[in-house]
Amino acid sequence: MVPEPGPVNSSTPAWGPGPPPAPGGSGWVAAALCVVIVLTAAANSLLIVLICTQPALRNTSNFFLVSLFTSDLMVGLVVMPPAMLNALYGRWVLARGLCLLWTAFDVMCCSASILNLCLISLDRYLLILSPLRYKLRMTAPRALALILGAWSLAALASFLPLLLGWHELGKARTPAPGQCRLLASLPFVLVASGVTFFLPSGAICFTYCRILLAARKQAVQVASLTTGTAGQALETLQVPRTPRPGMESADSRRLATKHSRKALKASLTLGILLGMFFVTWLPFFVANIAQAVCDCISPGLFDVLTWLGYCNSTMNPIIYPLFMRDFKRALGRFLPCVHCPPEHRPALPPPPCGPLTAVPDQASACSRCCLCLCRQTQIQTPLQGAPRACSSQPSFCCLERPPGTPRHPPGPPLWSTSLSQTLWSLRYGRIHSVPP
Repeated sequence: MVPEPGPVNSSTPAWGPGPPPAPGGSGWVAAALCVVIVLTAAANSLLIVLICTQPALRNTSNFFLVSLFTSDLMVGLVVMPPAMLNALYGRWVLARGLCLLWTAFDVMCCSASILNLCLISLDRYLLILSPLRYKLRMTAPRALALILGAWSLAALASFLPLLLGWHELGKARTPAPGQCRLLASLPFVLVASGVTFFLPSGAICFTYCRILLAARKQAVQVASLTTGTAGQALETLQVPRTPRPGMESADSRRLATKHSRKALKASLTLGILLGMFFVTWLPFFVANIAQAVCDCISPGLFDVLTWLGYCNSTMNPIIYPLFMRDFKRALGRFLPCVHCPPEHRPALPPPPCGPLTAVPDQASACSRCCLCLCRQTQIQTPLQGAPRACSSQPSFCCLERPPGTPRHPPGPPLWSTSLSQTLWSLRYGRIHSVPP
């Protein structure tokens, strides 16, 4: 957060004599602010502990989330409580020397939160647009270097200008008695707002728009490739069944609808993330610049817009994990009260062994005299009497194992030349034989 603008003649606010007066705010305002503070601290602390304790969440991408949740936790623990007292009492009631220190932490923590959001958008951008090169580009040392750079920039934009008095450049204005409102000049407001908000928000918009366009493009490509591959596989396998009129077109429409829904969900997710970011922070920075130009923003309205920006630190630990399946599963394992019920799938009987047997998508077992071919790269070899022989991937089939066929063929299968070569060239996966 950038301090309230306006030219000043002194970096030390005026202080009124005597003990602090009784809080001027109503009870529901105090209760609401306390709820925001507790929720911010609890949610960010929970997610930091969750990432540190769950092995499935300890990856390079989540380094940026830990940094974001740390900055938001500091907002909830260091920045919000003094701001609540300042808003309720109408003046600074803590020690006089803590005013400048609290203001510096205010600017640093809020700026670090915004810069971490920018790093997260950059990480998602690299992951979506170049997934094969992501592991090579975004290594752990590089991620830590980016995080260190974001925090260093936030610290330089907060402590350095306040200690050197750069915020005092400009026309003079007398601060109100007893107020801890660091009045900054217009040049300082423009530079600080540009570095800590407008440039990062521009980068966030650019990366998320590119991600959205790439997601839509990939959805269309996957839909077309999957439809073509499915049609080719059905034609090559020659499954002995009577095709129904319009079945292929119905499958294509259903597949296209599925990918359209995925693209729509991605669009809604990005829309919510961008919307929450700009709804919480844009009004504050607009008022920040307007106050430096015309001095026309009342202190009460400025406090409301400041707390609206603080609420971004409350919503970040709620919004981001809400759209991440790994966080939902880890949260269900970490908190027993949020445990999700296990997914039950009906077990199907093993299919009969014929010359060629097609198995539905939800099949849970293959006959002992069959070979299972799955798309999945890691396939558990089924044992005799095991409840699952193949994982429920989009397509697999069971083929009769002729007498004398080795349990683990060293190369491409040799039962049917056209079928085996087609399946092997499509690289659906490895073939495992079921022990008799």
